[in-house]
Amino acid sequence: MTFARRLKIISLLSFTLLVIVAALLAWSSRELAVAERNHVVADQIQSTVFHRATMRDEYFSFGLERAREQWFALNEVATRLLAQGVPQVEDDAAKQILERSRLDLAESVQISKRLVEQVRRIPVADPAHHDEFASRLYSQIMLKDSALQQEAVNLQELARDRFHRASDRMIYLTLLLVVLMALVTILNSAFLNGVLRRRMAAIKRGADVVASGDLTHGIEVEGDDELSQLARLFNGVTQKMGDYTQALHASEQRYRMQLQELANIYTHTPVGLFVVDRDLRYLRLNEHLARLNGKSICEHVGRCIDEVLPPGVAAQIRELWRPVLERGECVLNVEVQGRVDPTDPVLHHWLASYQPLISEGGEVTGLMGVVLDITQRKQTEEMLAGVRQHLEEEVQQRTAKLQLINEHLTQEIEIRKKVEVELLAQQQKLQDMALDLAMAEERERDRIASELHDQVGQRLILAKIKLDALASTVPAAECEAEAEAVGALVQQTIQDIRSLTFQLRPPLLASAGLEAALRWLGEEFSADFGLDTEFIDDGQEKTLPYEIRSTLFQAVRELMLNVIKHAGTLRCRVELSRCDGVLVILVEDDGVGYGAEQDASVTRSGGFGLVNVRQKIQHLGGSFTVTNKGAGGTVATIRVPLGS
Repeated sequence: MTFARRLKIISLLSFTLLVIVAALLAWSSRELAVAERNHVVADQIQSTVFHRATMRDEYFSFGLERAREQWFALNEVATRLLAQGVPQVEDDAAKQILERSRLDLAESVQISKRLVEQVRRIPVADPAHHDEFASRLYSQIMLKDSALQQEAVNLQELARDRFHRASDRMIYLTLLLVVLMALVTILNSAFLNGVLRRRMAAIKRGADVVASGDLTHGIEVEGDDELSQLARLFNGVTQKMGDYTQALHASEQRYRMQLQELANIYTHTPVGLFVVDRDLRYLRLNEHLARLNGKSICEHVGRCIDEVLPPGVAAQIRELWRPVLERGECVLNVEVQGRVDPTDPVLHHWLASYQPLISEGGEVTGLMGVVLDITQRKQTEEMLAGVRQHLEEEVQQRTAKLQLINEHLTQEIEIRKKVEVELLAQQQKLQDMALDLAMAEERERDRIASELHDQVGQRLILAKIKLDALASTVPAAECEAEAEAVGALVQQTIQDIRSLTFQLRPPLLASAGLEAALRWLGEEFSADFGLDTEFIDDGQEKTLPYEIRSTLFQAVRELMLNVIKHAGTLRCRVELSRCDGVLVILVEDDGVGYGAEQDASVTRSGGFGLVNVRQKIQHLGGSFTVTNKGAGGTVATIRVPLGS
C-alpha cells in the first residue's frame, strides 16, 4: 500500500472523527447558547417581577401616582418578557413555568386594575389604611405575585442548571477532541517514522554505492509505496546514466574526429575564414585570409581591423558589421572593394558573408566571416559589360523598329477595347431589360389573374347558371347526360381557373402576407402532387412590398416544383427567418442532389428556371444559392433585404 493511500485512509478516519466531534461541539455550543439565552430571560423576568412588587407596595402604602404608573409599566414589561420567553425556551418544564407565570401575571394585572379603581373610588385620609375590600384585593394580588415570584425563581434555577450542564459538556467534548487528535497524530507519526526510517536507510545505502562510481548497483526495493517507486525510478535513472556515459564516451570520440576534420577544413579551405569579438579584434583566421590581407596570422590575432586593414576597407567593413553585432542579423553575399597596399594599381574585390556568434544567454559575443576574392571575376564581368553594351545598342535599334509596330498594335487594341466597352454596356442594358421583363412578367401575372377571375371566371359562372337553367327546361329524358357532362366540364373549368388564379396571384399574398401564401402553396402542392411540405417560421415581422412578395412567392413555387420534378422525393422543408434586417428563405429536400445538368434542363424547358430565380433575386438586391447536402439532397437559400 502506498503512503498516499495510507495517508488518505488515516486522513479520512481523522476527518470522520473530527466531523463527529465537531458536530458534537456544534450541538453543545448551540445548547450552551440556548441555555445562556434562557438564563438571561429568566434573570430579566425575576428582576422585573421583584421590581414590580416593590412599586405595588409603594403605591398601596403611600398612594403615589408615580408608583402606580411604574407598577403598571412593569406589568406590561413582565407580560412582554413572558410572551417573548415562551418561544425561546426549549425545555418543557421551563415552558410550563412560563405559561403558569403568564396566567398568574394576567390575573394579578386584572386584580391590580380593580384595586386601583377601588382606591380611587373610596379615598381615605391616611393612605396606609384602606377599606376591607381594597385590603382583600391587595391580599389576592400579593398571593398571585408571590406565586409569580416563586415561578420566576424556579425558572432562573432551571436556566442556571441547564447553562452549567451545557458548559461542562462543552469542556468535556473539547478535551476529548484534543486528546483524540493528539493520539491520532502520535500514532500516525510513529507509524510513518518507522516506515520512512527503514526505506530511507535502504535508499541511502544504494545511493552511497552509486555515488562511489558503481552505476551497476541498484537500491533494494521493498513494498509498493512511493519510496519503493522512487527506488525503482532511481535504479532506472542509474541504468540510463550508465548508458548515457557509454554513449558520451562514444560521442566524444566522434566529436574529436569532427573537430579534426573542421580544423583541416579551416586550414586548407580556399576561402578566407575568420572570427572577431565585439571589439573587432581578430580571434582566429586561416592562412588564406592572411594572404588576402598581405600579412601573417600573427599580425592579425589580437589586433583590431583598423590596425590590419587600410582605412577605406576598414570603414566599409565596420558599416557592414554594425547590424551583425548590434541586432544579431546575418549579412550575406556583400561586396567589398579596395586596395590592400596603396601602391597596388589593381582594385581588389571581395565577396563576404558575416554571421553573429550567439552565447547561451542570447547575447552577440562576436561574428564569424567568410571572404572570397572575386577580383578576376569582376574583371571578366567588366569585359562582358562592354560586349553587353554593344549588344544593347543593336537591341535598341531593333527595339525602335518594334516600337513602331507596337504603336500600330496599341491603336488596334484601343479600338477593340472601345468596342468591348460598348458591347459590355449593351450587355448590361440587355440584362436590365431582362430583369424589367421579369418584373413585367410579375405584373402580367397579376393582370392575367385578375382577368381570369373577373372576366373569364365570371362568364363561366354565368354560363354555368344559364346551362343549369337551360337543363331545367329540357325534358329529363332528352340530352340529360350531355347536359350533365357539359355542366361538369364547366364546373371543372371554373375550378381550374380558380386554382390557376390562386397560383398566379394568391389573395393571401396581398392580405395575409408571404408566410400565409407559402403555407397555402404547400397545401395546394400536397393536394395536387402529394408533396409533403414542412413549413417553419420564426414569427418575426417581415415587411415587404407586394411586388417583392410576389417575386419571392413565384421563386419558392419554382423551387418546390423542382423538388417534385428532379429531386426524386416528395418531402421538402420551407423555412422563413429574419436575421439582421435580411429575410432568409430556405427550401431543403433530401433527394438526389443538385447538378449543373438539372439547372440547364429546367431553364431550357421554359419554366421559371434557377437562372431566372437568381437574376430576379439579385435584381431585388439579394442573393440566391443552391448547395448540396453531405447526406444527400439540396438546400436553396434566398436572402432579400427587408424594408425599414
